[in-house]
Amino acid sequence: MSRSDELWEMTRAGLFDRLKRAVHGAGGNGAISATSGVPISTLNTYMAGTTMPSLAKLAKIAKACGVSLDYLVSGSASPEVDTKNWPDKLAIVQNLEFRASAGDGLLVLDQETEATPFPKPVVDRLGLRASKARLLRAAGNSMWPTIEDGDPVLVDISDTDVIDGRIYVFTIGDHVLLKRLRRRGRKLLMRADNRELYPEEEEVPTVEPVRIIGRVRWVGRSL
Repeated sequence: MSRSDELWEMTRAGLFDRLKRAVHGAGGNGAISATSGVPISTLNTYMAGTTMPSLAKLAKIAKACGVSLDYLVSGSASPEVDTKNWPDKLAIVQNLEFRASAGDGLLVLDQETEATPFPKPVVDRLGLRASKARLLRAAGNSMWPTIEDGDPVLVDISDTDVIDGRIYVFTIGDHVLLKRLRRRGRKLLMRADNRELYPEEEEVPTVEPVRIIGRVRWVGRSL
């Protein structure tokens, strides 16, 4: 496991552990869902450790549990909700409102929404500014084994100039895809890593507008 993997897993494990203790101590999932306004089905995924909660959702849960947001994220014992002194180990990265498809593409909602705590050393080592990083999850299996379905993906939205063979999140009309790209003259070509299911390189269709959202820089590890 790389250092990036370790930091990500440590962040997740500590947060989920504190979240469970806080929710159980404040009356359980049902009570906190009713008080916080976070749907019980969503809260259940957080408690099971299968979904990383956004910063906005964590703030609601923290308030309902009577603990500080800083406690849930970093383990601080401070009883007050105070995000001014976030530890150096965490950066706040905006989420994207869609799941980038590593398959046939998904509808783009095209809006940035809530934020997620993310290991700051990873962002720093990649030379990214947190304000230019976006976090989303891949969907589909066309980029397997490089990127698996559900993998967290960190995208640099300031890097939109296509370099042959790098992985990008891009849109074709109202659909978003995650593929390796390269240019040949005026043509833009895309290729999947799962050659068994997607053996051929394809030309990116230009019937609808094409927009490069950014280059994938991390998916549990640097790329």
